Amino acid sequence: MARHGFFGSLMTLGVAVGAAAGIAYLFKDEIRSTNKYKELNEKYDVDTKLKNASTKVKETTYDLKDKVKATSIDLKDKAVDKWNELKAKEEDIIDEDEIFFEDEEASADREYVSIDTDAITDKAEEVKETVADKAEEVKDAVSDKVEDVKEAVSETAEEVKDAAADATNIEIE
Repeated sequence: MARHGFFGSLMTLGVAVGAAAGIAYLFKDEIRSTNKYKELNEKYDVDTKLKNASTKVKETTYDLKDKVKATSIDLKDKAVDKWNELKAKEEDIIDEDEIFFEDEEASADREYVSIDTDAITDKAEEVKETVADKAEEVKDAVSDKVEDVKEAVSETAEEVKDAAADATNIEIE
């Protein structure tokens, strides 16, 4: 048997809930017209609970999507800024240290000193570490939000399961 990771299990749960919801949607008019459904809806207020749970899951999902998008944009902007800063410093070093001669004989006699690239390498490492830290923060934030959504879906599924279990225990008169 294949092992499922967190996202695989979440997808399996989503597909199962979607399939159940699809079947219920196909027969929703027939289900709602039965006396038992009407009695259960009056007693447990199933329609309102399902609507509220659906709304909560949608809102949480949209909030998560917005936060991930904002964080990724911030991360991208910071990486671009660091890259531009590093590039500007590199250009400054070259501009300050290069000397151009019009006279070819003078330039042939000139001894050039190589530019120390340690500063550039250090800055590149700093940018790399900053990007890795931000990526870890985004990963943690996404993971927390996914856990929240998973818990909300589980709670809703439990409520629906309990309501369905209660519905099957009612005697028909």
